[in-house]
This record gives sequence, C-alpha cells and structure tokens, in this order.
Amino acid sequence: MNEPPEDVLRRARQGDVLAFADLVRETEQGVYNIAYGVLGNPQEAQDMAQEVYLRVWRSLSSFRGESAFGTWLYRITVNTCLNRRRQLRALLNRVEDDGALERLPSPGIDPLAATVRRERQEFLWSLVDQLPPNYRLVITLFYRQQLSYAEIADVLLVPLGTVKAHLNRARRALAQRLSQESEKTNAVL
Repeated sequence: MNEPPEDVLRRARQGDVLAFADLVRETEQGVYNIAYGVLGNPQEAQDMAQEVYLRVWRSLSSFRGESAFGTWLYRITVNTCLNRRRQLRALLNRVEDDGALERLPSPGIDPLAATVRRERQEFLWSLVDQLPPNYRLVITLFYRQQLSYAEIADVLLVPLGTVKAHLNRARRALAQRLSQESEKTNAVL
C-alpha cells in the first residue's frame, strides 16, 4: 500500500471529514481484500470494512505514527475481522446453519465478460479460499496487497520467519490442491 500524503493524514487526524474520505478511497480496496481473505465472504468483508473505518475514525487522532499508517490500518482490519470470525463461529456453534451465512458471489464479477486469465485467477483464488485462515491471510497480504514479508510481519505481529514459513506452507498447500483439481479434470476427460 502506498502511504497517504502526510498533509491528508494530518488533516484527517484533526477531524477533517474530506481528508478522511480521501484516506478511505485510497485504502478501501486493500481493507476489503484483507477482510475477504480473513472472512471468505464478500458481504461480511464489506460489513467489516465499514466497521474498520468507523474504528479508524474514532481512533485516528490517537495514531502516533510509530508505524506506517498502512500497517496500523491493516492491523485494525485483521483484528476486527478475526473478532468477527470468532463471533460467527460461536453463532454457528449455537444455531443450526440456516444458510444465512452462505458464501455470496464476489461483487463485480461478470462471468460473460471474464477472460481466460480472469477465470484462472478466480479459480486460483477459490483454491486459496479453501486454505486455513492463517495461510489465506498471508497469501492475500502478499499477493493481493503486495506487502513485503516485513510489512506482513508488522501487520500480523509475528516474527518474519513465521511469515515466510506460513507463505511457503500456503504455497505448497495451494500447489497440492491445484494438483488434485488437475487430476479430477483429467479423470473426467
């Protein structure tokens, strides 16, 4: 993520609503991608992105700049989404699943207009969705958000080695799933 201009961040910290709107516009896709990576549901991801920005607005004046704004924002995003995922799990444990939390199609995808490359990407991301949450999150931060290993470690508050290990394991798990899908396709043909 590119860091927002210093003057925009300063004005937003002082309560300037228009400057805050600029911050949201510059960061909303990244926040959504992380939320989707953690939650795996487009509607939940949109809801949590809104929740993240409410939390950011309430606490922006206390942002001290000890880390990059993007790191601070993504940390809030991850924490908010992990809390929501715990709530959803608890809800599912108490109530029989009535389909209300069923996965919805990703907004903006038009199957008729999709190219072969886009279909491949969607297929790969559907395999990523099947990975354990911690692997799905590092894949999302690395490939969709294009964060470095160090930035991911800062966002997740884990050692750099843990990020590298999770990313390697996630890649191996993804390769294994891809191989299984290929075998299924070949068996059908």
